[in-house]
Amino acid sequence: MEHYRRYHTAMILLLLAFIGLGSAASIINPLHEATDELRHYRFVRYIAVNHSLPVQGKLDCSAQGHHPPLYYAISAAATAWIDTGREICHTPEDNPFWNYHYWEVGDDNKNQYLHNLDEAFPWRGEALAAHIARAVNVLIGAGVVWMSWLIGRAIWPERPALSLGGAAFVAFNPMFVYMSGAVNNDIIAAFSGAAVTLASVRLLRDEKGLSRRWGLILGALFGMALMSKFNLAAIALSIEAAVTWTAWRRKQWRLWWTVNILITAMTLLTAGWWFARNMILYGEPTGFEMVTELWGARNPADSWGLAFSELPYAWTSLWGRFGYGQVPLPEPIYAGLRWLALIAAVGLPIPFLRRRQEAWPQDGIPLLLLLLNVALFFAVLFSYLLVSPAGPMGRFFFPALPSLALLMFYGLAQWAQLLPAPGKAVAALTAIITTGMGALTVVALFGYLASAFARPESFAADAAIPNPIDAQFDTLVNLRGYQIDRRSVHPGDTLRVDLYWEVTGQPPGKYLLFMHLIDEEGTMISQRDTHPGLGNFPSDQWRPGDRFIESISMTVPETAYTNSRATLSVGLYAPGAYRLGITAADGTGLGDDLPLTTVKILPDSTAYPNPQSQNFNDELLLVGYEYSSRQLRAGDSLAVSLYWQALRQQPEDKRLVQLKLINAAGAAVASVVESLQSDGTAENWEAEQLFTGLHQLQLAAGLPAGAYTVELSVLDAATKEAQNIVAEDGHWIDNRLLLAGVYIQP
Repeated sequence: MEHYRRYHTAMILLLLAFIGLGSAASIINPLHEATDELRHYRFVRYIAVNHSLPVQGKLDCSAQGHHPPLYYAISAAATAWIDTGREICHTPEDNPFWNYHYWEVGDDNKNQYLHNLDEAFPWRGEALAAHIARAVNVLIGAGVVWMSWLIGRAIWPERPALSLGGAAFVAFNPMFVYMSGAVNNDIIAAFSGAAVTLASVRLLRDEKGLSRRWGLILGALFGMALMSKFNLAAIALSIEAAVTWTAWRRKQWRLWWTVNILITAMTLLTAGWWFARNMILYGEPTGFEMVTELWGARNPADSWGLAFSELPYAWTSLWGRFGYGQVPLPEPIYAGLRWLALIAAVGLPIPFLRRRQEAWPQDGIPLLLLLLNVALFFAVLFSYLLVSPAGPMGRFFFPALPSLALLMFYGLAQWAQLLPAPGKAVAALTAIITTGMGALTVVALFGYLASAFARPESFAADAAIPNPIDAQFDTLVNLRGYQIDRRSVHPGDTLRVDLYWEVTGQPPGKYLLFMHLIDEEGTMISQRDTHPGLGNFPSDQWRPGDRFIESISMTVPETAYTNSRATLSVGLYAPGAYRLGITAADGTGLGDDLPLTTVKILPDSTAYPNPQSQNFNDELLLVGYEYSSRQLRAGDSLAVSLYWQALRQQPEDKRLVQLKLINAAGAAVASVVESLQSDGTAENWEAEQLFTGLHQLQLAAGLPAGAYTVELSVLDAATKEAQNIVAEDGHWIDNRLLLAGVYIQP
């Protein structure tokens, strides 16, 4: 008895830890930064304000009105008393730079919206309503954790360590904790999936077999599932598998009919009205056709390859890829979880391979039910990838998360069972998994999520500042110094600069920061624009006396012209209006673009001028390029040498090269299309063959002075279709390559 009491206490502590972490995620994550949270929140507010359900396409803004309403109705009831002071379709101010390098771990413009002080605690208005709706989800998530424990207890009543370990995989899944602290219906979908799974497992273990009571229970739970999220329709197969197995085992075929009729009746009673409403409004029971009309859809017949390519992303988003995916965790975390799942999968059949016949009647069939759940919701997720352009979302697998968690821990526990003291080994494994996953969640929330939305680091007034400058921008802010991480770079490198700012006046609005890297020819190599604080500290939130360090990075393009020098400069501007003037400490005017330092741009190798590795359609590799000159005049001819390597054997005349000269407005002012090879003598290219093309871009006589960009494309000779550039991992980057700029002199 003491043994079970100890695990029960541990489960209570696990629940409390989950509620604490879910609440922390709710507080850390700014409003509406979770995937689709703004649209989910609008659904809640629509019910709270109008006391009715929204109709797809009738609102003046996008909302998740196609979803069944269970979560939204609960949250609306909890927040109906709050006057937010805002329209349902209110949209926060967008951060125009929020998707900058979205695939990278870090804190650079991860916020989709610019957040104001009205979100700060103590909450009021919209902030209060949103946080209460989030709190509702935290409690529902706690219910999922509790039911994961109960499912395990139903399968292994004498082995509570397995139940606790499985529940820990749910409670400390960073993505599940994160979504529990946001406004969405994926957590109630997980709750409904867990409830149906719990009832199905208990039916399998019921010594009396089928009864009318089971028909009522399963029908009510399935109806609740359909009212949570429509993709839970798939769990009907798990229900039917449990009912049919029980009927077959106990020869209760007459009760099988009765139970199925009751399930159908209870489902229609609880959820039938929703499908009838959809039929009346949209002409079909799911409302999905209207979703595809409003949001677009993929053609499943053409999407199989794309869907398979998106599965690794779906795996990472199952465990922790926050926001719209722009706040990822480090790759070693995902790799470690993959290995953990693989080891667990290999461990699952161990007891059966060891011919433990007693395992089949005790937990074999319930385990197969869990496996069925995993397979069903993997199929649901994959089907979504085939039809939806919204991207791979691991949260769509949440209804089967308890099943996956219990199976993973069971599979891991089988390895512990091979040790000399299996009982103690499994208990130790439970402690290790619980502690390890808990630590992972803490690191994910406080180490990565919190830092992605944190204000920049401050510094003391008397701090020693590197490279002191004392440059005053208008009367608003003083740049006291800077630090650069390197003085020479190669194409493809990232340059990191720390700017030490001290606010001296109250800005009247939002100013943007720019940083330029301009070469000796006067052409822009790289440019960064951002709201200060990398989007997390807009200038309208500054207060006199604030001091902060802006850590900004610039990527040098892979096509940057090498063996050159570039000037790094910084400034502030009002969007679409003017730049702030800059003065030195003695009052001398410094213009509106402050040079900081010069940077050398060096080649990676000397095999070719401006060495490259640009893969065009797995056929051609651009290994270098060179210009006759980068300072030209109108009427001149720009000679461009391109150095190629064939990646496979092919006819020489299969591809053409197109070069364009692009002005600042993005328009082509000169163009040429020619054979890739200068002399055109080769009939076929052999794999690994090297060759050179020399091409002339003739400039018009009246071409205005200024900086221009050279654009390179490889065309199919027959169709003139531009070929895609292929990344190392196989995904397509673009069908054009921007080379270094040139400058047309007056």
